[in-house]
This record gives sequence, structure tokens and C-alpha cells, in this order.
Amino acid sequence: MSSQTHVFPGRFEGKVLLVTGSASAIENEVIGFGGATAWRFLREGGTAVVLTDVQDDLGERSAKAMRDAGFTAEFVHHDVTSEEDWVSITSYVIDRYGRLDYVLNVAGIQDTMKIADTPVETWQKVMDVSNRGMFLGVKHGAEAMKKNGGGAIVNLSSMAARWASPYGAAYAASRAGMTHFTRGAAIQYAADNVRVNSVLPGWVKSPFTKWIFSDPKLSKYRTDRVPLGRWGEPAEIASAILFLLSDDASYITGSEMLIDGGVTAGFFPPVGE
Repeated sequence: MSSQTHVFPGRFEGKVLLVTGSASAIENEVIGFGGATAWRFLREGGTAVVLTDVQDDLGERSAKAMRDAGFTAEFVHHDVTSEEDWVSITSYVIDRYGRLDYVLNVAGIQDTMKIADTPVETWQKVMDVSNRGMFLGVKHGAEAMKKNGGGAIVNLSSMAARWASPYGAAYAASRAGMTHFTRGAAIQYAADNVRVNSVLPGWVKSPFTKWIFSDPKLSKYRTDRVPLGRWGEPAEIASAILFLLSDDASYITGSEMLIDGGVTAGFFPPVGE
């Protein structure tokens, strides 16, 4: 097994990427999907990355690490549920860099409760961050992309969109909503040359799942149920995201890219059973 990635220099030359929920982008720490994508985007010739999140200190550290490596990157505080914030951030990117080519909607939150124990407020917060945030990102991101003749958007969903579990119904429902919204957005913005796709990761090591993979029992339970026999790495998700953003995927829109090591392909008995 290898999670080695291959960089394609110049693939994103002249392009600008906006990534939400991307404060965790320090390479020598547990990195998020957005952070892993941003680093490789820059290494493949991207002009600039704008990281956004509500975790200001971590986000500033991440953007500084990219600048220290010789790239153009900045962090902007951004509440994805606020339409005012979306208007502000997209206008800022256009004013500063002259264009916005790609949006990666990563921002999301988990719930780990059973339905009977889930407060209405928790349900609504999950829906607001995942679905409202994505809706606003597509709405305002696509409008900004029209100014430079088009672009591409990737919405980060989850294999939970297809695969229910004994907990986290709000999370699963929000992720399923993301995939169907993506299809509608793909149809509506196709005439504007804006492609919209979704990525559905499985059990992948990230700040989002650190509480699981750091627990030997919880981690092994999941590893035993992955046909490929291991957790995924953020770099593997970034590879798929960058493919969908790139011109290599110029005829792909409204799609779901499932990256789960085979978990949802069918029944797979745990190792040893």
C-alpha cells in the first residue's frame, strides 16, 4: 500500500482557490482535506489560496506556513452560514486577485448522538454548516466565477451520504443533501461553464476523525471493515478533489466520487469473521 501522491507542476497555473473549513493546514500536524488540497494546488502552480474558517489562530498559522514556503496564501475569518460573509469573501478575492476559479466547500460538523437524544438545536446547526454553507458557497462562488468565464466547485460530502450508522443521523442526512444539491447545481450552472461535483470520503485520518483513529478500539473496528484494510490519508482525498477541479475533469459535472476503500461497495465481513 502507498499513499504517495504525484505532483503535476503547472496544472493550476494562474488559478485561485478558495477553501472553507480549512484552518487545519499545517503539514507536520494532523492535516485536513482542505489543507492537503491547498498545499498541492500551490505546488502545482496555483497563483493563490484563500483559506477560510472560524478557527482564526490555527488558520493564520496555516496560511503563514504556506507563505513561508514561498507561496501566496492568506486566511480570512468566515462564517459559512452567513450570506454577508460569502458576499464579502468572494468580492475580496476578486478585488485582490482579479479572479476566482475554484471553491472547495469543506466546512462541516459532526453529531454523535442517536436520534432520540439529538436536540433540535444540534440538528439545525449540522444542517446550517453543511447544507446552508454549501448552498451559499455554490451560489456566490459560481457568480464570481462567471466573471472569468467559469470554474469548478467541489462539495465535500461523506460516505455517510450512502451508508447509515447507529448514530449521527443529522450528519448523514446533511451529507446526503449535499450530493443531491450538487446534482441540481451542476445542471443549473452548466451553461455558465461552472462544474459542480461532490467527493465522498470514507474513514480517513484528519482533524475531523482524530477522536476515532486515535482510539485503538474504535480505529480497529473500522479498519476491519475496510476491504483495502486501512484508513485513508488526506493526500488521497486531495488527489481526487484536484482532479475534479482540474481540466482533466472538464466533462465531469454533477458526479459523486466515492473514496472509501470499498466500505460501501457491499457486504464485507470484518477481518477474522
